[in-house]
Amino acid sequence: MKKLVFSLAILGTLFTSCSSDDSNNGPTVPETGILSGNITQDMTLNAGTLYTLRGSTYVKPGVTLTIPAGTKIEADADFEEVAFLAIEKGAKIIAQGTAANPIVFTSNSSNPAPQDWGGLVICGNAITNLGTNVTAEVTGLTYGGTNPADNSGILSHIIVKYSGNLINEDAEFNGVTFYAVGSGTTVNNILVYQGSDDGFEWFGGSVNATNLAAIGCQDDSFDWTEGWNGTVSNLYSDQSSATGLSADSRGVEADNNQTNPLLTPISNPTLSNITLIGRGLANVPKEGGIWLRRGTHATITNAYVANFKSTASGSGFGINFDGTDSQNFFTANPLSNITIVGVTTPSNMAAGFNATTTATGAGAGAAKPSWMNWMGL
Repeated sequence: MKKLVFSLAILGTLFTSCSSDDSNNGPTVPETGILSGNITQDMTLNAGTLYTLRGSTYVKPGVTLTIPAGTKIEADADFEEVAFLAIEKGAKIIAQGTAANPIVFTSNSSNPAPQDWGGLVICGNAITNLGTNVTAEVTGLTYGGTNPADNSGILSHIIVKYSGNLINEDAEFNGVTFYAVGSGTTVNNILVYQGSDDGFEWFGGSVNATNLAAIGCQDDSFDWTEGWNGTVSNLYSDQSSATGLSADSRGVEADNNQTNPLLTPISNPTLSNITLIGRGLANVPKEGGIWLRRGTHATITNAYVANFKSTASGSGFGINFDGTDSQNFFTANPLSNITIVGVTTPSNMAAGFNATTTATGAGAGAAKPSWMNWMGL
C-alpha cells in the first residue's frame, strides 16, 4: 500500500508562457496548476488552467470546491502517492460541466491505462445500515449520519478516465464512490471510462442520479451496498472494451449488507432504463449481468442484458440471486420489462419472474442511447 501524505499544502497556481521571439507574440503554453493535500478554504478553479492532481487531495468539512465547465484535471501517474480527490463529510463539490464543455479527470501518462490514479470519492451525512461515522475503505474518511437529504454539491457532465489504483492488496478505488451521499446532491451525466475496478459504487445514502455510463471497467459497472435507496434513470455499461478482467465482474452487483442481509435500512434503489453488455467471451473469469444478493431489494424496470457468456461456475447469467433473502423479495416483487440475450445461463431467477418481455427506451438494445452523445465515444 502506498503511503498517503496528509500534510501537503495546496500549491499555488503556476503561470508559464513562452514565445518564439522577444516580442512575446508566439504561441503560449496553457496555464498550469497543482491540486494536492488539504483544501481548507473555498476554492474556484479556472477552466483555462490545466490542473495536475498530485497525491491525496481532500476538500475539508465546511469547504466548497467549484470546478467550472471545461476544466481538465490530470492525475500525476508517476507521483509516489496515488492521486485521488475526496470530498469529506460536510464539504461540497460544485462540478458543473456541460455537454459542450464537460469536466475531465484523467491521467497525465503518455500512455494512459486503468489504475493510473484513484478516482472521485464523496462522503456524506446520509443514512447507512452501518450507522454514523463509519470508516470508509477508500481513504479512511468517515461517512454516514442521520440526514437523508444531505447535500454534497453538484456533479454534472463529468468524464473520469483510467481510475482504479490500489488501496491495498485487496481493494481498489472506483471511478466514482458515493459514501452516504444524500438526496440533496445533484448527480447526472457522468462517464467512467477504462477503470480498473467498479465504475460507480454506492455505500448507503439516498442520492439520486440520471445518465450514468461505465465503459471498459474491469470489475462491476454499478455496485451498491449498506442500504442505498436512491433513484437512477438511464444506466449504460459496456465491458467489451476492458483491457483487463477481475475475477467476478458484473454489470450490476447489488448487496444490502455482507454480514447481515437483514440489517436495516435495506438497500432498495429504483432503477429504470438499463443496458448492460458483457464481453461475449466464454473463457473470461466469473461474470454476469445483474447479481442481486445479500438481502438487497430494488425496483428494476426496463433492462437489456446481453453477452455475458462466461462458462465458469456461477457465471454467464442474465440475472442471478445469491441468498434466499433477496430471492424471496424478488419472488414477491418481480422485475418488469427485462430482455436477456446472448448469455450462457439465462437466469437463476425466482418463479414468476417476467424475464422475456421486450424492454423499451434506453434499455431496448446494444446501441448507445442519445443521452451519451456528449461523451465523445
